[in-house]
Amino acid sequence: MSKQRTAFTLIELMVAIAIFSSIASISYYALSASFQSKSVQNRHSSELFQLQKTLNFLERDITQTSNQKITLDSFGLTLSSLQNDQLLTIQYSVNSNQLLRNDISNTSEPIILGLLNQINAPIIRVLDQENQWHIKWSFSEEKFARAIEIKFKHPYWGDLIKLVMIDE
Repeated sequence: MSKQRTAFTLIELMVAIAIFSSIASISYYALSASFQSKSVQNRHSSELFQLQKTLNFLERDITQTSNQKITLDSFGLTLSSLQNDQLLTIQYSVNSNQLLRNDISNTSEPIILGLLNQINAPIIRVLDQENQWHIKWSFSEEKFARAIEIKFKHPYWGDLIKLVMIDE
């Protein structure tokens, strides 16, 4: 009579456990990389949304400037903007490396909106009707602004330049 084998040997069990461990560790690292990729993708998407929102605010406010009432000084860029049948006084400034949009139409209750963080070396210039750039500008009947250029550095996006033309 011969005995039939009904169980696995110790070596067979060890080989199966080693194969299972290898597959489990590879799956774990693949899943972990997928979660990290999703996290980075969400952060990039959020930063891109902030940048687009900032550039949209800038373009809308500048293109809807009323009667060329633009001032550029050490406080920032201040302009009168006609939006939704309301004349708003908007001021863009940089405070603690954050671009701020201040609606100072109602001086007792200004509305401050933080647009973009971590900006460095901001430069705002105004192009006049004689194609000369100015870093200081005040409203005058004799001179007209043709464009406003906003430049700054961002650690994620690098050097950014937004040039907005103004209707005369």
